[in-house]
Amino acid sequence: MNACRVTLTPYAGNGEILRVDVAMVFDALPVQAGQTLLRAQLNTVSVPGADMEKVWVTDCEGQVPFTTREEEEYPIRWRYFDAARTTRGSVTLRYTVTPCERPDHGRHGPYFEFARENGGVSGPGLAFLPDVPGFTGDTFLHWDFARMPANSRGVCTWGEGDVRLAGTLDSLRQAYFSLGPVQSVTEGEFGFYWLTEPAFDVRALATFTKKLFGIMQRFFRDDKAVYRVFMRHDLTESSGGTALERSYMFGWNHHQTVTVAEKQNLLAHEMVHNWPRLKDQPYGVTTWYSEGTAEYYSIMIPLRSGLITKEQALLEIQKRTDAYYTNPTRRLSNMEAARVAWQDRRAQRLSYGRGVFFLANTDAKIRKATEGKASIDDVVLYLLEQDRLGATLGNETFLEAVQNMGGIDVRADWQRMCDGDAFAPLEDSFDGLFTVTETEAVEADTGKAAVSYRWAVR
Repeated sequence: MNACRVTLTPYAGNGEILRVDVAMVFDALPVQAGQTLLRAQLNTVSVPGADMEKVWVTDCEGQVPFTTREEEEYPIRWRYFDAARTTRGSVTLRYTVTPCERPDHGRHGPYFEFARENGGVSGPGLAFLPDVPGFTGDTFLHWDFARMPANSRGVCTWGEGDVRLAGTLDSLRQAYFSLGPVQSVTEGEFGFYWLTEPAFDVRALATFTKKLFGIMQRFFRDDKAVYRVFMRHDLTESSGGTALERSYMFGWNHHQTVTVAEKQNLLAHEMVHNWPRLKDQPYGVTTWYSEGTAEYYSIMIPLRSGLITKEQALLEIQKRTDAYYTNPTRRLSNMEAARVAWQDRRAQRLSYGRGVFFLANTDAKIRKATEGKASIDDVVLYLLEQDRLGATLGNETFLEAVQNMGGIDVRADWQRMCDGDAFAPLEDSFDGLFTVTETEAVEADTGKAAVSYRWAVR
């Protein structure tokens, strides 16, 4: 079996991690002259990755020379390393990355930086590990802390210390990492990690998150034990969250209060991202589904399980209503919004609002058509089952599933949603627990008149 052995060697100095040396040894990496050896993510949705420095590639015949080029595949900018000759036998890649400083002005972005914090570093694998298209096989991760303080730890989504991943390198790139003076709350393969001791009850937050994971795991029929949450101290005035495979990172800052009540919906939203998804290529074509399901189930699963009350759910639904129906960019189509999403953050939020209300409306229509025998849950769980079987899923798959399981054709509704046309939330949506009425509103930023909606507990 072919394998890749990854060794991470961090170097500490002056109370921080100065650099991380990376070595990747491939048992075999057959690449023809002119083909791509590897590619690195220079920029992901406007967030820069860690630049690979001192890149050195060798095989059984010695140094493998390469050329570089850059290409934009929105929303990612890649640097390609193309082999100048054909590789032979085992291939070794060595390079160095320098962690960046956390942003200290403006709004936070997605947590894609490989960033310093309190003597350690955290971030996603995609920020500092390359994609290697020609490799298939198992991946082994090893930490070398010989140049680090004695209390140093290395953790990634897949485990603490050395780990083995069967059959893929991409899962390591889709993992979050934390190294240095890492603190944690763990139980089995569930972990909650941070580098800066916060001024709130982090253990209460970890306990809530673990309970929430168990509830969501049962709903989404998931039997995998591994799940890890990484927390970062933001220097900005706002914080958010970003999900990757079997993990997510969320932030906190000294400008906003942090309690279980304040953070529960963010934690729930990012956790849902572990399950429902459709193929989002080109970017934006199915973002409504991934963000819409995350919004929908971040409210409905905690509500149905008793983690939040109807009144708390009402507040979350009303927040989303106010945000979407007063958004000045709400008439952009899904693809228009995707093209400007990382220049205009108002457009970036459109998929959240229109996705959640379209799904909630579709649920109400399915329940009515089937006299309560089916719901949007059946569609989402069916698509998740197909995803686990390796099927390629897109918008058509979703529409067909609604037709087959709910007996209704929502293509016209879906097209209106995609085009940015106006549509109203239905009263029987969100499990029929609330009433909704039309109300006058004012657009954010512009002051123009708008139509919005007001919810109440039924």
